[in-house]
Amino acid sequence: MAAPRRRKPVQARSKEMVERILHAATQVLATQGYGRMSTNHVADVAGVSVGSLYRYFSDKDEIFETLRLRASDAILQDLTGAIAQAVGQPPRVGVRAVVSALVAALQEHEPVVRALVNEVPLGTQANVLPEIERGLATFTRIYAAQQAPGVPAAEMDARIYLAMGVTLNSCLRIALEKPPELDADHLIDLVVGMLVLGLSP
Repeated sequence: MAAPRRRKPVQARSKEMVERILHAATQVLATQGYGRMSTNHVADVAGVSVGSLYRYFSDKDEIFETLRLRASDAILQDLTGAIAQAVGQPPRVGVRAVVSALVAALQEHEPVVRALVNEVPLGTQANVLPEIERGLATFTRIYAAQQAPGVPAAEMDARIYLAMGVTLNSCLRIALEKPPELDADHLIDLVVGMLVLGLSP
């Protein structure tokens, strides 16, 4: 776990400095990956001295954790909006809206998500996107209560548990690893079909 940030930016100039550092870190992740990311490299891309970087971040893990939290918040915001629109929709329409929104959000934050999935040491983030999974679980419970009210609670818990793995892992694969010859919309439709079937009465 990263140490607390050394200095919280208050003035506009300090906030701008932090944003430059975080933007540079995202660029480094996108081009070099987490393993080759260093505070010196980030400072160089940001056009600041490494001493200036250390005024706000103690090490590269703290920089990355800030990026992870930002990406997670943004993805969750997009997901929450899709969930709000999906509630009350026909099953395939609602589920597809949520799955599509998640794929798009993961793609938007690809450098951070890819580093989490492929490079960040286990233990730094044992669960890749815990906040996202909790948001998906909330939607799935609402959906299941509407579509399959007669399914016993223990059985529904088992289905939701598996649905979380199918949804998040499938969306990650579509967002980050899709071969060019496969169609993303078709893959999303297949995921939706599995989820609707698995959560049906």
